[in-house]
Amino acid sequence: MANDPDEEILLEIREIGSALEVRAISVGDGLEISFAAPVTAPKLDLERLARTKLAYVRAKRGGGGQVGDPGDAPNDGRGGILA
Repeated sequence: MANDPDEEILLEIREIGSALEVRAISVGDGLEISFAAPVTAPKLDLERLARTKLAYVRAKRGGGGQVGDPGDAPNDGRGGILA
């Protein structure tokens, strides 16, 4: 996909106890996200979740993406993101 900003992403994975801290940066537009995952999570699943969350955040900010309408998520004013 020529216009996919997430065609290439950089992953930083740090093990902290029994969890992983995952940071992902989209090379296409510099968007950065982070999330926690279990140590047992396969790397392929971490990459898939990172791509999904990048697209969600981009759509939420109004920058397009493949995830549903950002207005679908309830806005309780807390600003949290579940992915």
